[in-house]
Amino acid sequence: MIARRAVAAAALAGAVWGAVGGAAGGAAACGGDDAPGMPDAPGGPDARPDAPPGCTRPDLEASWLRPLLSDAVAGLAATPRFLTQDRDAARTFLAGQLTAMGWTAELQLYPGGINVHATIPATLPGGAAVVVGAHFDTVDQSPGANDNASGAAVVLAVARYLRDVPCRTAPVIVALFDQEETGLFGSRAFAQMLDPAAVRAVHTIDQVAWDADGDRRFEIEQPTAQLAAEWRAAAAVVGASVAATPTGGTDHDSFRARGFPAVGLTEEYVGGDTSPWRHTAQDTPASIAPYLEYMALAAKLTAQVVMDEAAP
Repeated sequence: MIARRAVAAAALAGAVWGAVGGAAGGAAACGGDDAPGMPDAPGGPDARPDAPPGCTRPDLEASWLRPLLSDAVAGLAATPRFLTQDRDAARTFLAGQLTAMGWTAELQLYPGGINVHATIPATLPGGAAVVVGAHFDTVDQSPGANDNASGAAVVLAVARYLRDVPCRTAPVIVALFDQEETGLFGSRAFAQMLDPAAVRAVHTIDQVAWDADGDRRFEIEQPTAQLAAEWRAAAAVVGASVAATPTGGTDHDSFRARGFPAVGLTEEYVGGDTSPWRHTAQDTPASIAPYLEYMALAAKLTAQVVMDEAAP
């Protein structure tokens, strides 16, 4: 993330565009602000009581989850993603990951950079699109495992969960933004491409791989009241806790500036439990390896929110 951390307050505060690609995939339930909720329900996929027949959801405790997250972080953080050629390699990697899931990866070119995105289409009549995104670039000389390969990995995990959701009442746009570190340029360009009236919510993920005190707590940045309620409900399902903060300076700002309901998810920056290696050469996969379970929890939490918005 850019100097958003200078923007953070010290106290806690309570028609998508034209032709979009995507392949229809194959196929749980929805936390107090500061209190841990219930863990994942055991067992296999289930459906909401009011869902149409066959509208199941995948078990959040998936066998593929941790390998996907670890492989994504390793693949992205093999090198800093500051220079153009390194960001090109990262885009190729991310597009390949989405393609392997069965989604159609697309590129959005704008002056200075290129975003990667895919639209996972609705399979039932429904409502406005849901956007979930993260930046993939880094500052110079940093491999950026936490900032922000971790966020990009969570976005990929959400895309993978949605492959197992047969009933989707809204399209879900997964986006990997370029040039956050140099001024939010990628997310600004992406926000300009979308119609706020056609989007229900935007969720951005930035640094979710550090939990030294083991409290399973996350911060949600500048949420609307509705989005705060959704994240708290999802946290209760997965056994996490969330606290709202007024932190800005990262990709959710680009969408809020254009009138989108937008929120950012991060580790406890304001709470003080955040990586000491941000923007350094020590932000490596090895430095965040002890917190793989926390990153998996971030993926489950985000997937739960997205499924609550986009699936019956």
